Amino acid sequence: MVKNPWDDEDPWKNSHKIEDWKSKMFSFFGFKKGRDFFANKRQVLVLLVVLYSLTGFHQVQPDEKGVVLRFGKCVRKLEPGLSYVLPSPIERMILKKATRINQIDITSSESKEGLMLTGDLNLANVSFSVLWKIKEDDIESFIFNTRRPEKIIRGVAESVMRAIVGSNKFTYIQTEGCSEVQNKAREDMQALMDQYNAGVEIIRVSLRKVDPPASVIDSFRDVERAQAEQQSEKNKAEAYDRDTRARTRGEIAENLNKGEAQKQALIENARGNVARFLSAYSQYKLAPDVVAKRMYIDTMRDLYKNVKKVVVDSNVQSVPYLLPLAAAQSGDDKSKGAGV
Repeated sequence: MVKNPWDDEDPWKNSHKIEDWKSKMFSFFGFKKGRDFFANKRQVLVLLVVLYSLTGFHQVQPDEKGVVLRFGKCVRKLEPGLSYVLPSPIERMILKKATRINQIDITSSESKEGLMLTGDLNLANVSFSVLWKIKEDDIESFIFNTRRPEKIIRGVAESVMRAIVGSNKFTYIQTEGCSEVQNKAREDMQALMDQYNAGVEIIRVSLRKVDPPASVIDSFRDVERAQAEQQSEKNKAEAYDRDTRARTRGEIAENLNKGEAQKQALIENARGNVARFLSAYSQYKLAPDVVAKRMYIDTMRDLYKNVKKVVVDSNVQSVPYLLPLAAAQSGDDKSKGAGV
């Protein structure tokens, strides 16, 4: 005998309990036993309307923004927080991650169509990334005017980068012009997106790689090394030129200073000579004979002070000057006769 799943108890014996439960449920929703069918139907309709209205509450996350469409027409924006939207089909909301930063990586392929042509007619394999987000104050444009934003941004980025690469030299893009190329690419992309009214903000464009095609990369490396050596020699020559110019300027300045010093010395010497002459002239005017004799004596003293022979006037009875005794005793005949 199969066991009764109701524990050998007939469930229909408790039918009065089921009826009690039904009565409680009807009372909870405002239905009363004994009312006609139409009265209960109206209450059911009211209940359904209330439940239908409650479905309009929605929680907008902090990183989300959106718009509310009423029969397909945009009527208002949705900001983060609790919002109420009339249930479908009256109103419909569209939410987007407004603060999320998206990244698109773009790499030119090795095919001739994928490579970019530089301003100096070289092929370049350019890889870069684009960071973008939805404009917070123009989310309607992003929702209604941009169907596939990633595809649009990728196409705009490739077009702008090709134009910039085509107007600059390969080495400039790869070295000192990298930052300028990135900034110009971002500005040009933003201008195009604004022109399309896409509601997209380009945050940054970053060049990751600028290389020649793989088939010529070895030759290009050789050219790069040669250019580096050329630049090194040029730097050495410029350093030598600067050093030589600096030394020359120093020597010129030193010679100018020496010349100025000699000039000042000559001027001061001349002034001293003039002062001495004026002093002697003033004395001469007071006693011309005495000064003339004194000048004669001083002149003769200057003339004969280094002469080893003494000339004595024959009229002079005594010799006023004697040779050094050591010279007289040196045994030299010429020295012995020097006192004549």
